[in-house]
Amino acid sequence: MKRMRIVHKLGHQAQKKESEGYFLITDRTGGFLSLGSSQNITHMQGLFCLDNNWNMYKSVENIYLDKEITEIENHFYKVIRKYDNTEESFFLTADGLIYGVKHYVGNINLDVDFREMFNFNDNNRYYSIDKKNSIIIIHFKKHQKFLAIKGLKDYEFIKQWDKKEYHYDKLRNTKSEFYIYKALKIKCHGSIELFISFGDTEKEAIKKSEMTYMNRKILKEAMQLKTKSICRRKDLSVNAAINSLDSLRTIIGKGENKIEGVFAGLPWFHQFWARDELISIKSFMIEEKFDFVKKKLMKYLEAIDETGRIPNRLPNSNLSSADSIGWLFKRLYDFMLILEEKECLKSYFSKEELRKIKHKLHFCIEEHMVRYMEDHIIYNDSKETWMDTLVEGEDGRKGACIEIQTLFMSFFKLMKVLCEHLNLTYYGYGSLEKIFSKKIKQTFFQQGNLMDRLGDSTIRPNIFIAYYTYPELLWKHEWKIVFNKALRALWLEWGGLSSIDKKDKLFNLNTQDITT
Repeated sequence: MKRMRIVHKLGHQAQKKESEGYFLITDRTGGFLSLGSSQNITHMQGLFCLDNNWNMYKSVENIYLDKEITEIENHFYKVIRKYDNTEESFFLTADGLIYGVKHYVGNINLDVDFREMFNFNDNNRYYSIDKKNSIIIIHFKKHQKFLAIKGLKDYEFIKQWDKKEYHYDKLRNTKSEFYIYKALKIKCHGSIELFISFGDTEKEAIKKSEMTYMNRKILKEAMQLKTKSICRRKDLSVNAAINSLDSLRTIIGKGENKIEGVFAGLPWFHQFWARDELISIKSFMIEEKFDFVKKKLMKYLEAIDETGRIPNRLPNSNLSSADSIGWLFKRLYDFMLILEEKECLKSYFSKEELRKIKHKLHFCIEEHMVRYMEDHIIYNDSKETWMDTLVEGEDGRKGACIEIQTLFMSFFKLMKVLCEHLNLTYYGYGSLEKIFSKKIKQTFFQQGNLMDRLGDSTIRPNIFIAYYTYPELLWKHEWKIVFNKALRALWLEWGGLSSIDKKDKLFNLNTQDITT
C-alpha cells in the first residue's frame, strides 16, 4: 500500500506523519466505515451495519475517485481524503453515510459487496439497480437487503463483477479472493454530496437516506460538538485515544431492548466481550463517566450465574470465561477507590448496594473454592482465558493459569474494602487471602521464574496481568527479576510484546503475533 500523509486535527492541534493510510469511523449504533486508498487491503473494510442477529453486514465495498490519494485527515468526527486540490469527506451517522466531494470533475466509483462479514458463500448473488424518484436503489435479492443513494444526478450503471485479492487477508492466511460488484460510476461536475443508507426493506433504506439528507446540517454540527465535549485534553494523542474508546461505546436497540456497551474491537470483535469491556472500563473511570461505569458494573454483577462466573460475551457464546469474573471484582475495587478519592462514594453506592455486592462476592468465593479449586489453586478449562487460541490442537491454556490466580486474589482485595465500609470483620477472609497467596507463590514462582501455567515454563505476557491485578504476590525485587526475563523473551524489534516466547515453536513471525 502506498504511503501518504496522515494528519490528525482537533481544533488548533495537529499532528502529521507519513504512513500507509486507512481509517475506521463508527456510527456508535453498531455500524462502521473503514476505507483506505483506492483499493482495500481486507474484506473487512467497507460500510458495515449490525443486523438483528448481531451479524456485521457489509453493503458498500468501496467508494473512490479516479485519482491518487495524497493525504488522509482525521478530524475525529469526520474524515477527509485529499487528492491534491480535490477532497472527499465522510460523516457516518446512525441513519447513513454522508459523502461529499469538492473540486473534482470526473467519476466517483461505487463498488458493493453485500454479505455477512464471515459468510463466504458466493452462490445466488444477484443485484438489481433501479431509480425511484431521485434515489438509486441497489437490491440484493439473496438476503433481501437494500441500499439507497440520494443526491446523484448524472451516473452510469456498470453492473460488472470484479475479482479482488486482499493483501492483508492473504498475509494472515485467511480467505483473500472475493468477487465484488462494480455498481455505478457517478459523474461529479465540481462538487457533490451523497446520502447512502442501508435497510432490510426498500422503504427503510429510502427513509433513512431522506432523513440523513434533511438533517445533514444538524447531524454534522452535533457530531462536531460531541467530539469537542469528549476530547478536552491538551495532548492530541490522549484525545485520539479517548475518541477511539468512545467510538467503541455502542448503543444497540431502543426502549426496553436498548443495550449499551463497549465493543471489544473493530472490525473483528463486534460484540460486548466481558473481559475486554471490564478491562476498558477503567478508562471511563479516569474520564469520570461514573454513571456509565456503575451501570455496567452492576449489570455484570446481576449476570453472575450459579457457577460463580459471568457470561463470556453478549450475544452469548458456548465458551465459558475463567477471568471475566475476576476483572469484574477488580474493577469494582478500582471504582470504589476512585470514588473514595473523589469523596463521592456515598453518592453512587448505598449501604444496601454495598451489602449486595458483598453477598455476590462471598457467593463467588465459595463457588470458586468448590468448583474450580484443588489444593488452593484455581483451574480452568481449555479456551477459557485470553491468548488461548488453539494452534494445531495445542495450547488452549487448560490448567492453572497465573492471571486466574491473581484475579481470584482480587476478590479478597474488594472484600476488605467492603468490610471496612460495612463495619464488618475481614479476619476470616484475610486468613484465606494469606493461605492462597502463599500457595500461589510457592507453586508458580520457581528460581526467578513466574510460570504462566502450572507445569508449563512457556513465557507469556500474562505475568504482567498478574502484577497489575495482585502486585502483593511477590516482593519488588522479585518482580524485577521476572520482568527482565520476560522482556528478553517477548520483546519484538518493531515494538510491543509477542503473545508467546519468540523461541517457542508456536511463535510465527510471519503472522506478526503481537500484543501491543
